[in-house]
Amino acid sequence: MTVHLTSLGLNGAEAPIEMATLEARLDTARRALVTPFSAERMDLVAGVGDAILKSKSAISSHVKHFGFWIRGANLRALAQDFERRRPSATVSRPRGVVFHVPPRNVETVFLYSWVLSFLAGNANVVRLSQDVSAELSGICDLFLAAFEENDDGSQFFVRYPSDSEGSRLISAQSDVRIVWGGDAKIKAFEDLPLRGGGKAIWFGDRTSLCVLDGEKVAALNGAERHDLAHRLYDDIFVFDQMACSSPHTLYVVGDAGTHLAGVKALLQTLGEVASERGASWATGHQISKMVQAFASAASGWSREVSWRDAMLTSTVTDRQERADLRVGSGFLNVVFIPALDAVNGILHERDQTVTHFGFEPEAIFTVAGSGAAPGGMRWTPVGTALNFDFVWDGYDLPFELTRLVRVA
Repeated sequence: MTVHLTSLGLNGAEAPIEMATLEARLDTARRALVTPFSAERMDLVAGVGDAILKSKSAISSHVKHFGFWIRGANLRALAQDFERRRPSATVSRPRGVVFHVPPRNVETVFLYSWVLSFLAGNANVVRLSQDVSAELSGICDLFLAAFEENDDGSQFFVRYPSDSEGSRLISAQSDVRIVWGGDAKIKAFEDLPLRGGGKAIWFGDRTSLCVLDGEKVAALNGAERHDLAHRLYDDIFVFDQMACSSPHTLYVVGDAGTHLAGVKALLQTLGEVASERGASWATGHQISKMVQAFASAASGWSREVSWRDAMLTSTVTDRQERADLRVGSGFLNVVFIPALDAVNGILHERDQTVTHFGFEPEAIFTVAGSGAAPGGMRWTPVGTALNFDFVWDGYDLPFELTRLVRVA
């Protein structure tokens, strides 16, 4: 079966490339890998980060964060941490060729795992969809220009129809495959063999939640409440609340009789902040939020529904149990729980990020380390839900993307 494969160049240019040619280039790249965290690759990535942050064009908050994440100081700290954690009497080598399949809902998130793979010294091939945003295309252009300037022919951005043999053929040439997307997408790749000894890394369907100390929320003054609302906005309203790490339920440690008024004040401020920062939802999303909220009330789950214009909708329940209503576009469930450790009875295997506010670090470490449930792969303060970390979904990516060689 013929694969209609194109290779992406600068300014969105596409050129047909035969699969046999791509395979030959990947094999050549595999034979000329670079030492993990080489100065040349770190400088290249940091240079792209500088270009993003200095851009005079309007850029989204998540792209700005990516530019900040790849600044030189952060990359040097990442390299130092990698070296510090490497076992004694070992050296690190790249894995080889890494195949990346980005998600559709949060298209820029793959850049983090791709950058880590690049820094780890690997050759990389990325399958991009036909409808990537202009913003992502611009970032790809910055990297492609840097590759051209540095005569680096080991990095490939390609396109091909999803129903072709492209994924199978590229997988067969790959030492690692990273797939971002839903469970159905991952299942479509599960049976595609990798090169001998290859490793598959899956970033599938995930849900996330937030836990607040009700007493601390109730004690906030106006300025503190406004600050917390801004941090909640960063977690909830970016990516239409559909990122894997965006919370959909606020679990409040306390009781409704004592702490609901403080939570309501916080949600009111959050709605105001959303308006100030220009959040907007399609009419269909607004209707969906209203329908889901009143359906929740009609079913007996919610004791109270709040419709805060088009910005924010919330429900409050008396039940001290898990809420699985995932609507998005500014929709929150509020559930009161008796203690922080009750979160471990709520977590499911699919739960990724638990954002938290008002708790001492020791309490968070204790609860995060004591749960028997497999969920809750990441605990992080409110306001940092979307901040990518090199440990993601339980994977330590710098070590997953390299191999250790014992030297005795």
